[in-house]
Amino acid sequence: MRSIRSSRSALAAALLLCGSAAYAVPAGNGIMQGKGFDACTAPSISTMQKWWTNTPWSWIGIYIGGSVRACSQPNLTANWMNKTYAQGWRYELIWVGPQAPCTSYRHRISYNKTTAYQQGKAEAISAYKALQALGFGTAKGTPVTYDMEAYPNNSSCRAAVKSFMQGWVDQLAVAPAQVAGVYGSGCGTYLSDFATMARPPRFINAADWDRDPSTWHLSCISGGHWTHNQRFKQYRGDHNETWGGVTLNIDSNCANGPTAAGGHLFPNSSCIAP
Repeated sequence: MRSIRSSRSALAAALLLCGSAAYAVPAGNGIMQGKGFDACTAPSISTMQKWWTNTPWSWIGIYIGGSVRACSQPNLTANWMNKTYAQGWRYELIWVGPQAPCTSYRHRISYNKTTAYQQGKAEAISAYKALQALGFGTAKGTPVTYDMEAYPNNSSCRAAVKSFMQGWVDQLAVAPAQVAGVYGSGCGTYLSDFATMARPPRFINAADWDRDPSTWHLSCISGGHWTHNQRFKQYRGDHNETWGGVTLNIDSNCANGPTAAGGHLFPNSSCIAP
């Protein structure tokens, strides 16, 4: 871990020396193979620096918008993106819009599959506008994850969610095309349903809180799906961790997939262990 930390610090220093950039981060993506975390509210820039210096994390999941986003985001601006990118961070950008029709969320998608498809497209447009507001511009290739929480095993509900997700994927593929992903419980969101879509999500983040960081060990998901650097795993849920004297409430994640604004490769990471 010490050698990894040294290389990370050198990278951050090099990026800071380039400091002529405006409030923007590079569009596009790179493959991340390593550990990350998500927090309901984006931490302050100073906290992000302390956690970069003192933790094993290399990327953060941030909730960029949506009608079901649970927390306010006072820190999340184009300036925050610019400064944390210069520190070395990379990102999973998460959109939390309407949820399955068979849940009790205030904002839900329609049971009607045609309507659900159009709703998925509308959410993709809103997410793209949020990317622009955060400084990603109009370039292509930035990964965006839709957060679809678990829901009851109901056939018409599952069909509606599948149609909704097809709309999400299809709209994000419109030029300038971005990279559509989905987060959910490996079992409770029935992520395997999405593998059989006509145009599946490009990557998944499966919640499977078994504390095993390997992205290849995902409950209810076939090892034959999303095999080419297309997997994230949320392997530990809601808990507190303290690094650099700062405590945050986080979920722990591992990546072997695309993160926004580039990636970092740690070939010996437990995230990619078979």
